[in-house]
Amino acid sequence: MSCYYPLIGLPHGITSSVCYSSHTLNQRAGSSSIPHQHAVDLALYGVSAGRWQLRGCHPVGAPGDVVVTSAELGLAPGELVVCVPVARDTALEPSPTELPLPLSKRIDRSPVAERCSLSFAWRGISSAYQGEYPVRMAELSHGTLVSFDPLLQSDPAVGTNLVCVVNLCRRVDDAVHSLECFNAAARRLIRVVPYRSNSCCLIELDAATAAAGPLVFRSAGSVGIPIFLTLSRPDLPPSMSVEHTHPPTELFWEHDRLPGSRLLKASWLGAALR
Repeated sequence: MSCYYPLIGLPHGITSSVCYSSHTLNQRAGSSSIPHQHAVDLALYGVSAGRWQLRGCHPVGAPGDVVVTSAELGLAPGELVVCVPVARDTALEPSPTELPLPLSKRIDRSPVAERCSLSFAWRGISSAYQGEYPVRMAELSHGTLVSFDPLLQSDPAVGTNLVCVVNLCRRVDDAVHSLECFNAAARRLIRVVPYRSNSCCLIELDAATAAAGPLVFRSAGSVGIPIFLTLSRPDLPPSMSVEHTHPPTELFWEHDRLPGSRLLKASWLGAALR
């Protein structure tokens, strides 16, 4: 399963960065124990004027890692740039309507985790998680999103809970979607945030809102990956956590995954709000 690697712009002076490695560590028994290094370039694409625009290309040389930051690209909050690994010296179209397929790290029949580190730096500290966006998700033109809030924090030391929903479509799509945030128990709508395809939808919630009850986030028109960042109050020493939720299919086992996910989504997507 090959993946894209989104780099996102964030508020509050948070800098995001993508660290991509061209190494493959897991290979079949009998293969060389030395990690295989692919000949890779990392292409950077952003949407402008209704098309993808090539914003740069970084050769991934020895020792096999390359880092790209939101600061060097000047990304505004919510803006998205996609990092795409391609074979070395690939002739790249400067203004395509569709992203090139990313290079996979597989070299044999062994499964490979197409990992990439998405890091966040703020007030001298940093936190990271695996920031891949699967191609099969990026090829969906429509979909739905349901996510819950167990990763939000209501501790008095919390200044801001920042919910970032990353949406990526391989083919340029200018559709506008809405992300709804509501209280699960009271079915009370808290926030509606519009966002376009190929962007990062941002919702800021204070500790009091997170403490008022479990929250649900939903979108009836697009898929996405929610990332939860928690920042400490500005008058306290800096602390930050970064987490993400899994899709509803991960809450069920084997043959129950699809029917269970459909049942869960139907319950929350169809919930009437006040």
